[in-house]
Amino acid sequence: MKAITKLWKYYLYDTKLVHKFLSLLVVLLLIEIIVSNFYIRNNAAKLLTKEVRTTSKQFVEQYVDNIEYKLMKFRTLLNSMNSNDKIKEVFSLPNPDMAGYEAVDAEVRQILNNQFPYGLYDLALYPLTGSSESRSIFIRPLDKENGTWKEQFENRYFDHYFMHTEGSYNTELLSILKPIYSTDGSRITCMIKLSLFPEKVFKAMKGVDGNYSHQLFIIDNRGNYIYGQTFSEMDEYLHFVRDKYDIIYNGYPVEDYPGKEGIYLTSSNSASGFRAVYYFAYASSLESIDNLNRTLTTGILILLFITITAGFILSISVNKRFVIVLDKIKEVSRGNLKIEPSRLGNDEIGIFDTSFTQMVGQVSQLIEKNYVMEMKKKDAEFMALQAQINPHFLFNSLEIINSLIEVEKYDTACEVNARLSALLRYSINHNSSGIVTLAEEINYMNNYVYIQRIRFGSKFTFQTDIDESCLDCHIIKLVFQPFIENSIKHGFNGIPSGGSIFFCVKAGEKDLLITIADNGKGMETSEFEKLSAKLEKDDFDDFQDQNESIGILNIHYRLKLKFGAAYHLTITTKEGDGMRTELIIPRI
Repeated sequence: MKAITKLWKYYLYDTKLVHKFLSLLVVLLLIEIIVSNFYIRNNAAKLLTKEVRTTSKQFVEQYVDNIEYKLMKFRTLLNSMNSNDKIKEVFSLPNPDMAGYEAVDAEVRQILNNQFPYGLYDLALYPLTGSSESRSIFIRPLDKENGTWKEQFENRYFDHYFMHTEGSYNTELLSILKPIYSTDGSRITCMIKLSLFPEKVFKAMKGVDGNYSHQLFIIDNRGNYIYGQTFSEMDEYLHFVRDKYDIIYNGYPVEDYPGKEGIYLTSSNSASGFRAVYYFAYASSLESIDNLNRTLTTGILILLFITITAGFILSISVNKRFVIVLDKIKEVSRGNLKIEPSRLGNDEIGIFDTSFTQMVGQVSQLIEKNYVMEMKKKDAEFMALQAQINPHFLFNSLEIINSLIEVEKYDTACEVNARLSALLRYSINHNSSGIVTLAEEINYMNNYVYIQRIRFGSKFTFQTDIDESCLDCHIIKLVFQPFIENSIKHGFNGIPSGGSIFFCVKAGEKDLLITIADNGKGMETSEFEKLSAKLEKDDFDDFQDQNESIGILNIHYRLKLKFGAAYHLTITTKEGDGMRTELIIPRI
């Protein structure tokens, strides 16, 4: 007994870690040979079949739960329309007019905007009162429809999903009908038809192990095939379900059905009326067990020999690689973050080495990125000040003043001079934070527009619509001028007169909507695509390469740095049809 205790302590405390695992593995492999020959060989078929059935049952339950989750969104959508007071009110009228239908369309659009479901194919409302010719975006006359789904309506098959084909291409759809009652609840005034792509609802139609001999399909609460894989053996199961269960009620269990070549496992959840059926073939399991019995003993013996041989080699390799990893840790502890990957393999040591190297690299990149972002932010703000009052504009403004003096328009020349001075003072003398009120920024913009209108005469007009409640809100400085300049310089290029620029500020609950639009030449498609691609980037490495778009890109980058995800920029343009820019910023 003492010898055994002494040997055990030596094993625990004095042998190397690799040798511990090696000796333990050898013992376990020897035990495995004994177990495989005297136990698994006699019980593997039963155990494996039981395990697969349990796993498959869990699979079909999870699969149906996933379907229930998807269809719940559509039921919520239908309930929102079914209970909408405005929709009920319109369809309760004996002969609704187009104004009422348009109001219904607006309600439906609002509901879809709030909860647009993935996989929706079509949504239509069929009024049962009023003119059969009246229709709108979502409202259609029922007597003009000739699809097979009308049979479900005539049978009052409401609130249940059913399969049918529709359209000239016989598109296979999953649909549901929902009635809308009058405001007093006494009669049905309209019927909603919602159609889905079945492959979006019933996707991932695949067996547990992906083997072709295992099949998965969907049935409804009457035992009818709905969707999924089809095979000849499934008919025996469908006959069994129809003969034994007239209607499969929600939560009612369906017993497993043993077929000739396999067993059918049916889910128990059917809140939507659907159940998943998984067919598990016996042949594949039995074949796997036979292969296991033939190879298990031989494989273990070969593995035992390889393990003993490789263990000694592994011991040397592990010690060598541990030294390399420890050296890296010492380098990092000294403050050196520039370490190189060592390619130590894909085992735990290699993964640890790779993860540690990547972590150190990410820390180094994060430090560098934060530094670079701060520098770029400062550069962007500095370049913004340079980009707004450029020498060409200053030269042109002085030329305007000189021309006005020559023709003795002294009052106008003084006004231009005063506004130009205000522009320069605003650009270079404002607070260092770069944050101004909307009133200050609009005043700057008006001074700029005034000078440009004096320069170009009747070439363009400038109109504003500003919500005065927004004037005390804050924004970064020098935002609007690049967009106004773009309209004048490019939008009205070659146009002698008739140009128009519209500037609008509207207040939302939590943000401001700022619109700048012109009726100029617009932007060529290729140029607009280039600009859009640059605006979608998370970062701009070199403002100098952006050429004519430097002002817009600069503003976009500064707003993005300041307001983050709360800021949005939308530019709409078409060659020959003007340009429209919308800015959404937080209301602060």
